[in-house]
Amino acid sequence: MRRRSLPALLDVRAPAGDRLIHAVRPAAAFLLVVLALVIAFANSAHGNFVMGDFKAFYCAGRVVTQRGDPYAAGPMSRCEALRAPRPLFVTKRSEVLPAPLPGYVIAAFVPLSLLPFPLACALWLAVLLAAVAAAVALFVRLGAGDVWVLWVALSLTLLSVCIPVGELPPIALFGIALCAWAARSRIPWALALGVALTFTEPQIGAAVFVAACALGRRYAIPAIAAAVVLGVLSFAVLGLAGNVEYLRVVLPAHLLSELPSVLQYSLSWVLYRIGATPSIAVLGGRICWIVMLGVAFLYARSAFARSRPEVAFLAAPAFAVVGGPFLHLDHIALAIPAAMWLSTQRPSPVRVAAAVSLAVPVLYVFSIVRFFAVVPFVSGWIGAATTRETIGGLRVALVAVIVLSIIGAIAVAAGTGSIAVAPLVPLPASLPQASWAAYIGKHLVMNGWSIWLVKAPIWFGVVATAAALVQAARRAPAPVL
Repeated sequence: MRRRSLPALLDVRAPAGDRLIHAVRPAAAFLLVVLALVIAFANSAHGNFVMGDFKAFYCAGRVVTQRGDPYAAGPMSRCEALRAPRPLFVTKRSEVLPAPLPGYVIAAFVPLSLLPFPLACALWLAVLLAAVAAAVALFVRLGAGDVWVLWVALSLTLLSVCIPVGELPPIALFGIALCAWAARSRIPWALALGVALTFTEPQIGAAVFVAACALGRRYAIPAIAAAVVLGVLSFAVLGLAGNVEYLRVVLPAHLLSELPSVLQYSLSWVLYRIGATPSIAVLGGRICWIVMLGVAFLYARSAFARSRPEVAFLAAPAFAVVGGPFLHLDHIALAIPAAMWLSTQRPSPVRVAAAVSLAVPVLYVFSIVRFFAVVPFVSGWIGAATTRETIGGLRVALVAVIVLSIIGAIAVAAGTGSIAVAPLVPLPASLPQASWAAYIGKHLVMNGWSIWLVKAPIWFGVVATAAALVQAARRAPAPVL
């Protein structure tokens, strides 16, 4: 057998600079993601909130094992106040963090609640990172980008937001990836599991479920089976009264408690800020979400999606985060795979800008100023990967830095209008949402006009991604994954 020379194996025809870049990409991506996480963990530690959201989920599971009400302030407050090693989260006196989770999600935390809290934290962090790793591996197979660009694209909006506090969207991300991969591979059990995992974030899970039902019987049956199992599990954990309480009391109270928060990107926040009453603002957001579920249904019924069902599952989360009554950055992060797929398949300035806008959340960067050092690398990496040119990445990084600098200068000059306000609607003291609403009113309300400018890039990314998905479905011939 003819032996190939070492130069041939190294492909010396490629420019030396390109070979060097290719060799260091894994290490550079790893360091970039680690740096983002270190900055995020340091910020959470400074605010005494490391694994704060997980503490609420953990306590909800523990309260259920003690046959208590996980939606009541009393038992949740007692559990959350239990001592834990620094810098793990412990509530202060008279504070309580709500866990507005459906029964089937609370059931998943029951086993973890049987462990000591520090051990449960370590295990949960491992689960979240494994979920992201598995999701990235599947998205690579689906053509959403290479492994390193996907990790980098998710580093700020998903990893840095969710991992330090133990939030749920990484699980939903894996569910989305599993649904898309199972649809392309035609594996019903994987599709059912994927749908179930997306329901860890119900507003996303509902969109994925609708898309599955719209695609036809092959996809609807596993999705319905998953929904039935989740319903049975919720009933087993909370009973009829607990599930009714969740739908009729807990969800409305949580929407109202979060309505004025600067961390909200929902249509309800927009309506409230322009003068709508709290009830009208929430209603408008709910109507918008239902309309977008309809868009997800029609999209899945299109010839484009029916011939490529995996695209319907990438698109459903992107449609679900347009408007709505409740929308945080970690929900918006679930649209990044669709944005990356679009910009990878057929890059254009708008598509690349949408992907970068979602991956570089301006408000979050400004709230942790050290993230600004990461911005050119994240944006440049996405730009280089999508345009397939190093110079393209440099241009994208330069534009991102200039845009953020301009927005930052305006925000500093105009002020964000940080104020303290009373809760919009009095909530029963028996609900953890009453304490949460008071905390938001003291710390997370900004009424300056510049906050609209700070949030504008994320809104652009969301709307541009949804519009590009519709455009891709109408284009002929349609691209192939």
